[in-house]
Parts: sequence; structure tokens; C-alpha cells
Amino acid sequence: MEAPALTAARLLRALEELVAQEGMYLRGGYYDIAAETRQRAEPLVQQLVALADLPGVRELAPQVAGLQERSAQHAAFLQEKLVALGAEIRRADQARYQTAQLAPAYAHAADAVPRFQAAG
Repeated sequence: MEAPALTAARLLRALEELVAQEGMYLRGGYYDIAAETRQRAEPLVQQLVALADLPGVRELAPQVAGLQERSAQHAAFLQEKLVALGAEIRRADQARYQTAQLAPAYAHAADAVPRFQAAG
């Protein structure tokens, strides 16, 4: 069986890789994939937390703190994008509503004016 410190170090390296991938996806605008990557990291975080009080694992605290900071920045960025997307959806819904309200007036006006007239 692997020593707790080695297991924690291995989990931390895997988490660092996932956080790096998440950042890459965020910079590329692949927000759905970034969110999936964040979800994939959750079991690793839980395992690392379970090992936190074991001997030799506390020495990894500075690395964990740095990882938490980057992850928090990514979460804040995702939250900002969600808020912006929500506002954009509301604007689109409002435009759709306004268009639906105006459409009947234009439909009747189009029926009254002939589109083509024969020359003659």
C-alpha cells in the first residue's frame, strides 16, 4: 500500500493537471468542457481532504493553497460568464417578445400592399 504522503502528492499532481486544463479551456472559451473538468476534479479533492491530517501530508499545504487560489479564480471567471450569459438570454427573450408583439401589425400591412404589379 502506498504511503499517505505519496498518495497525496500523486493526487495533488493530478489536480494540478486538471486545474491547468480547466484554465486552458476557459481561455479558449470552452466553458462547458471547463465545467466538466471541474466536476472530474471533485473526487480527487475529496480523497486529498481525507488524507489531510495524516503524517507527511501537511507539507503539501503551500501547494494546495496555490491550487485553491487558481481554482477560485477559475470559478469566479465561470460565474462572471454565467451572469453575462444570463443577461444575454434575457435580452434575447425580450427581443423575441417584442418581435412577437409587433409581428401581427406587419403581417396585416403586408397583406394590404401588393408585392408585384404587372406592367402594362
